[in-house]
Amino acid sequence: MNSIFQKRNCLTQREMRQYLSGELSDEQRYDVENHLLECELCSAAVDGYTQAPDLQSMEEDIRMIRSNITASVQEPPPRYLPWINRAAAVGLILILSYAGFRYWSASQAERAFAAFFEPTPNTYITYRSPDAPDAPIPAELARALEYYDGEAYEQSLPHFKNHLERDPDDLRAILLAANACLLSGRAEQAEQYLLQLQEKGETFQGQTGWYLALAYLRQGKKARARKILERIAATPASPFREKAQAALQQLK
Repeated sequence: MNSIFQKRNCLTQREMRQYLSGELSDEQRYDVENHLLECELCSAAVDGYTQAPDLQSMEEDIRMIRSNITASVQEPPPRYLPWINRAAAVGLILILSYAGFRYWSASQAERAFAAFFEPTPNTYITYRSPDAPDAPIPAELARALEYYDGEAYEQSLPHFKNHLERDPDDLRAILLAANACLLSGRAEQAEQYLLQLQEKGETFQGQTGWYLALAYLRQGKKARARKILERIAATPASPFREKAQAALQQLK
C-alpha cells in the first residue's frame, strides 16, 4: 500500500474509515496524518467522521446523497415539460376558439332569425273557410286558430296536427302550423311543413321559401338558408327581396 501514498491525493472514504478504526500500519498512519496537517478539507472530513455516532449509518447517508447527485447529473432536466405545458395551452386556446366560433356562428344565425321573422297572419275570416264562407271551420282548426291568434303558439300545435291528419291538403293551415312551430322553437318540424308546401308547389307569394330559409337559420343551417336567401334576393318580384338581401348582409 506504500505506492498509494507516494503522491498523496485527498483521502478516500475507505482510508478515513481505516484511519479512525486503527486498521492502518504505522507507516500508513504517519502518511495520513501528514496529509491531514496539509489538507484542511480532509481534516474537516475526518473531524466529521469522528463526531458521527454511527460510521456505518453515516456511510449509508453518503452513498444515498452521492446516488441522488449522480442521478441528477446523468438525467437531463425535464425540458420537455414546458413544451408539454405550452402544447396544452395552445390546444386549450384552439378548443376555446373553436367553441367561440361555433357559438358566434350559431348566435349569428339566431340573431338573423330574430331580426327578420314575423309570423304570417291568420287569413281565415271569422274562423270560416275563405273558400266556403258559409261553412264553419272544423273544430280542431278553429281551436288551433284561437290559440294562434292569442299568440299561444305551443298550444295551437296539437290542434293543427289533428286537423291536418284529417285534411292534409289544407295548405293554409300547414303554413300557419309552420309559423307556430317556428315561434315555439320547433324549427325542424316547421321545416317539414314548409317542405310539404314546396312539394305541392304552393309558394304563398314567396312565403314558403322565406319561412323555409328562416327555419334553416333557426336550426343553424346557414348554408341552406343562404342558398334560398340568394335566390329570393335575385328575384325582383319577390316581396321578400329586400329582407333577403339584408339577411345575407347580416350573415357575412
